[in-house]
Amino acid sequence: MKKIFLFALLFLCTTTVNAATLIKTVAMVNNDAVTSYQLDKKMATAMALETNRHQLSQEDHSALRTKVLNGMIEDLLVEQRIQELGLSVSDQDLESAIEDVQRQNKLTSEQLKTALQAQGTSYAVYRKDLRKEILRYKLIAREVRSKVEVTKAEIRAYFNAHEADYMTEPTLRLGRISYPLPDDADMKTKERLTQQAQIARQQLLEGKAFTEVLASLGGDAEGGDMGTMVEKEMNPELRLMIEGLTVGQVNEPSEALGSIHIFQVLERTPANAELDEETSLAIENILATQNSEKRFSEWKKELRKDAIVDIRI
Repeated sequence: MKKIFLFALLFLCTTTVNAATLIKTVAMVNNDAVTSYQLDKKMATAMALETNRHQLSQEDHSALRTKVLNGMIEDLLVEQRIQELGLSVSDQDLESAIEDVQRQNKLTSEQLKTALQAQGTSYAVYRKDLRKEILRYKLIAREVRSKVEVTKAEIRAYFNAHEADYMTEPTLRLGRISYPLPDDADMKTKERLTQQAQIARQQLLEGKAFTEVLASLGGDAEGGDMGTMVEKEMNPELRLMIEGLTVGQVNEPSEALGSIHIFQVLERTPANAELDEETSLAIENILATQNSEKRFSEWKKELRKDAIVDIRI
């Protein structure tokens, strides 16, 4: 029994020494250490994202390891700065952020958790990562975003370069006169209503006001000003009737959707891109975000210059 106990004690001591040997400090960042265990975990994640990881040479693997370590050092410097500034995220802020994610993706709380599990992430890890991300945004807002300026010239230049993204859809305004067909309408009835529609069409083409023509029609007709609409969003059958018509023109009487229709094009507005106030604000936010990310990268390099970093591999 004594020998067994001594063997077990010897095995425990050997295991402890081996564990201590395996886990070592690979970098000191000010007063915080980055361990080989932490680096190996990050490397495993980075390798999983490498599509040709099985073909990585020893040199490429070493370069990736250096890149991952430098990223860890930057992240640690950012965390240290967050602590130094006393930034924090309340549970209420975190819950609000999660609710925003659910709202944007139209997910319930249970559906979100299921989706995370399908991606191999637990809800607890997701909350932890989201808290870090919110802290990062707070840091950017304090250290970077507040110092980023977007000029009117930059907004105009961005708008000119992406004008197609802000192009409105062409629209038109139509006047409609329709002659509903009875369920049991025969050819004679259709011909009679078509003739009435043809008379109304001729009056419109001769320049008589649409409202005046509509008011003069008998009880067989109905219609009115349809207002402004996007042509491509119209019912396909009706859209076909007015395709290619210019302002003032009227289509030939046509049957669709249980009625005989004529449409007069009252207005057409071509596609247009306008740098209005709403568009300017949207572009300003885009540029501010882009400039902030760029400035944040520069800020992290400056942060590292002022830090004491000792890499031990």
